[in-house]
Amino acid sequence: MNMSYCMCENTALAMKQILDCMVEDPDTFVCELGSDELRAFRQLQRLCEKFLDNAEIVEDMIGDYA
Repeated sequence: MNMSYCMCENTALAMKQILDCMVEDPDTFVCELGSDELRAFRQLQRLCEKFLDNAEIVEDMIGDYA
């Protein structure tokens, strides 16, 4: 598990790596998804949707603290 002080930074780096693979070679990306990886991909997709839903709330809170 990531330490709280670097959790967003580490996750952003990992997400960028996934996105780079998806964009640079989507055919290979899809072909290399095994059943466990496909399950994780779909979970990641759901988590990203939840993240975006909650990001606006957090952004508003950040504005209050800035």
